[in-house]
Amino acid sequence: MSAAAAFSDLLAPYATGDALARLVLYAELLERWSTRHNLVRFATREELVRRHIADALAGARFLPGEGALLDVGSGAGLPGIPLLVASPGWRGTLLEPRQKRWAFLKLVIRECGLDSEAERARYEALDPGRRWDRITARAVGGDQALLEWARAHLRPEGEVLLWTTEDAEKRLAPCPGWRVLSSAMPGLDRGRLCRLQPCFT
Repeated sequence: MSAAAAFSDLLAPYATGDALARLVLYAELLERWSTRHNLVRFATREELVRRHIADALAGARFLPGEGALLDVGSGAGLPGIPLLVASPGWRGTLLEPRQKRWAFLKLVIRECGLDSEAERARYEALDPGRRWDRITARAVGGDQALLEWARAHLRPEGEVLLWTTEDAEKRLAPCPGWRVLSSAMPGLDRGRLCRLQPCFT
């Protein structure tokens, strides 16, 4: 069985049509690059899909209609790439300061035909006037500092989505000026997806 067919079977529960084809291509690129550059850790293709791609897709329900997404510390494109594939009305900025990962993101954007860009920078260095509808981060750390920065860079009704752990969620719960909504990650015992909405009053 070819790699494309294997990934197609594994990803079929999560997407159809063009979105499925793009996710399969992304999974192939991620598998190939990870063998040389250690982008993500996985033992099998099943684990790559379940722990990384399906994990990222859990946030797609929070990207309705159209909008602008900033994925902070994109690394291997998680969660940004799967979210943008599943949400065709959204344009994304994938932010990654490390050169090899940034090069990978540029390749994926081109190969998958996404209406997005990869920037080689840290979020603190971005134009202070830019605004996004969603800011996402997965396992990048420094949640409190990111939230302080994000508050001034969200559009009205914007949200921050954090892929994190139960322990980190507990630290976020009392965060002043934010409403925290949380849900368990599918298939992960301790993984949490936190939606943070700024309170401006």
